[in-house]
Amino acid sequence: MKLKYILIILSVLAIMLTYSCKSDKNNNQEYQTDGIEEINFEEDDVTSEPNGMGTGMLILLIVSAIVLGPGLILFFYYFVPIGLWYEAWLSGVKVSWLTLIVMRWQRVPQDLILKTLIKSENAGLHIGARDLSDHYLAEVDIEKVVNTLIRATNAGLEIPLNDLASQYLAKVDVEKVIHAQITAKNADLEIPLKTLASHYLAQVDVETVVDALITAHNSGYDEMTLNDLKEHFLSNGDVKKVVNAFISARKAELPNFTFKDIAAIDLAGIDVVKAIEASITPRVVETDGVTGIAKNGVQLTMKLKITLRAHIKTIIGGASEETVLARVNESLASEIGSSETHHHILKSPYELADRVEQKNLGFGTAFEILSIDVSDIQVGRDIGAELAIERAKANAEMAKADVIRADEKVRKAMAAAFTDGNLSIHDFHNIMNTEADTKMRDSIGNSAMKNKSKQKNEDDENENHD
Repeated sequence: MKLKYILIILSVLAIMLTYSCKSDKNNNQEYQTDGIEEINFEEDDVTSEPNGMGTGMLILLIVSAIVLGPGLILFFYYFVPIGLWYEAWLSGVKVSWLTLIVMRWQRVPQDLILKTLIKSENAGLHIGARDLSDHYLAEVDIEKVVNTLIRATNAGLEIPLNDLASQYLAKVDVEKVIHAQITAKNADLEIPLKTLASHYLAQVDVETVVDALITAHNSGYDEMTLNDLKEHFLSNGDVKKVVNAFISARKAELPNFTFKDIAAIDLAGIDVVKAIEASITPRVVETDGVTGIAKNGVQLTMKLKITLRAHIKTIIGGASEETVLARVNESLASEIGSSETHHHILKSPYELADRVEQKNLGFGTAFEILSIDVSDIQVGRDIGAELAIERAKANAEMAKADVIRADEKVRKAMAAAFTDGNLSIHDFHNIMNTEADTKMRDSIGNSAMKNKSKQKNEDDENENHD
């Protein structure tokens, strides 16, 4: 609104000046036409012309001073921030008034441009006002970009303002990218700005990836590249864990593996740190009690301690620890069953453990069996004796059955003899009496044997007490 008022005032002033000039010219022409004779003879009329012209000019100058003075003051007050311009001039920033007027016309904040120029100049950066104005019009956060550029310059990075502004317009977080680049430079790693910017646009956490690369570089292992870490990050892998596991494996001098092998373990959903620890430091696992029966029928229950070491190459796709334990349990039961007697196992348990170990039970698994040792042996039931007793009982029952069948045959024969008249009642009674006498004698004999055995036991006990 102020600018409109100023333009109106200047227009009115121009009209007044034009009218005043025309009026003075007409007056001069009339004076020259009507008073030609008087010019030659009257000296006062000759001197009156310049006096008239001088009065008009004086009025014109006074009116111009009155009107143009405040107008010029308002004009410079609106278009040129004198105080801030002078502050910039003292800091060595040279900005012309015309440039400031153009900024005002383009609605570029002059204070932001001048303050940013002062800050950059004090930091040793020489940036043009027009460049900053153009970047502002392109919707660049010039304050953020210049602050980032100052930080990069102080860190020894040579990055043009246009490059950094272009990355900002490409939706790159220039602060994060420059921070990663400075961190890499401090670790003697040169990573171009465009490389980090492309990784950022690919949704990579550049700070995390660069930190992981620095960790590997400082540990003396340059096998992995920034691109390897980028690919692993984009595959939803844990970059930090993978690098730490890789360094641990290298320091432990584990053979035959690469960074991709370690990364593949992580991507398989396996805790890569624990997997590498298992490869470096063997684990000792104990089986549950495995029960077997030796050939002599004695039952044995044994426990084994197995020392396992993981293989990096076979962790993925290899059988698990449970598979190894199942194979060992099966082999142990088989070895117990193939032993002639349980006494031999009790005498030399290590021989049985050696036979189990020599069977290469870790083949096709993620582990190598380093050793198998017996940790516990318990002697159980004598299955052979129990089976013999049960067999004897079965034989006795079979014998009783045979007696019953024979008695049945005798009774049938006697019934047939009665029927045929070959056996009389008197003969039958004699047979029954004889059988009764036999049973009585057997009963008396068994009772006497029991009493005699009991007496003997009592005598033995008395002798022991004596």
